[in-house]
Amino acid sequence: VIATWDDHEIDNNWSWTSGGTQAMFDKSLLEFRRGLPQRLGPAGTRIWRKLSWGQTLDVFVLDCRGERKDGNYISPEQMSWLKEQLSASTAVFKVIMNSVPIFDFTGTIVGSIEASDRWQGYPAQRSELLDHIAAAGITGVVWVTGDFHIGGTGYISPAGTAGEDQLEVLTGPAGSPINPAAGLVQPGDRILSIVDTWNYVLFEATPTVERS
Repeated sequence: VIATWDDHEIDNNWSWTSGGTQAMFDKSLLEFRRGLPQRLGPAGTRIWRKLSWGQTLDVFVLDCRGERKDGNYISPEQMSWLKEQLSASTAVFKVIMNSVPIFDFTGTIVGSIEASDRWQGYPAQRSELLDHIAAAGITGVVWVTGDFHIGGTGYISPAGTAGEDQLEVLTGPAGSPINPAAGLVQPGDRILSIVDTWNYVLFEATPTVERS
């Protein structure tokens, strides 16, 4: 099990600006790790970390909840680490494990609803990361996320913008209620599929496929 956390380890839509305290954060992190033991990230205190399977697969586990401070979605330290590790990766597939979508829902029924609870509400950092991936010519990037209680796949950015060729896979829920918006989001040029029932995702990483 490769695990990251999101809001409900603490409280719904939790952030430091919503009344968070260090004591509550520390207790929640301790209990999360007791329930799901995990390898520690850089400096031995981080949730964000990388796990590798040779030249086939690197999994980049993000903490998109516990570092929302000073107008940032993730800390500058996490951003620098992610960009450096993506640039250094020689794996065919670079799967970025993301608790809340990086997909830009502009032009869909979701639009900007609760954008502050996902990457879309932090456009400067979103652009910083996607521009870096594009400028460095990094290939094989796939985003995996939960939170929306909808399954589906889609290209994260509109045509002509950074990220237009990167897929995000929304997975789950496995047992929680289905988001009623699932029936309103229609597949199209960017949203390739929607799954409006309980689901899981199975990946097969084959290292001999052409890089793209």
